[in-house]
Amino acid sequence: MLNKDDRRAIAGLFDRLRDVEHKVPPRDTDAEAMIRDEIRSQPGAPYYMAQTILVQEQALKLAEQRIRELEEEVVR
Repeated sequence: MLNKDDRRAIAGLFDRLRDVEHKVPPRDTDAEAMIRDEIRSQPGAPYYMAQTILVQEQALKLAEQRIRELEEEVVR
């Protein structure tokens, strides 16, 4: 079941993707065609890709927090 935090995380991911789309050079048409073909053959892929990105972002945040804590311990 999708809760409020999950909904916020998914919306945030797609907001960031929208921003990137407007700021980067044009997409590689060959890569885009290949991705489109893969998604056509694996329709569930976008779901799993989004889940993977969100889990990796959370892991990165936790790792960054732990690095900060360790750096503070070294300074003391």
